[in-house]
Amino acid sequence: MFIAIAMESYSSECKQNDYKVWYLDINAIGRLTAIGVKTREEVLANVLSNLQQFKESGWKVFKKDACRSEPVELYDFISQNIHENTHFGNLPTLREFQKTIDQLQLNLELKSIA
Repeated sequence: MFIAIAMESYSSECKQNDYKVWYLDINAIGRLTAIGVKTREEVLANVLSNLQQFKESGWKVFKKDACRSEPVELYDFISQNIHENTHFGNLPTLREFQKTIDQLQLNLELKSIA
């Protein structure tokens, strides 16, 4: 299962309505196996593949100020831009999520390198 934890918008003008999703990869017994980044298109392709194989998206999302995660559905990708998206537009930015990590004193820094 993948849990979306942060969203990062592109700074270039030609990709203004596109974004990257930072996620945690959790195995079947609930252990963290990876932290990764996928583009909007990669997340959508993964959701579609999971829906075909397993009849569920395989993704959850933690929105800003939420107490629980929610499943990601196919309709979450039907929007004109990030702010109209029902889930990903409500994800914390990478900088906001880093503040959470800092408060937990995990000595972990997440930052985009490309």
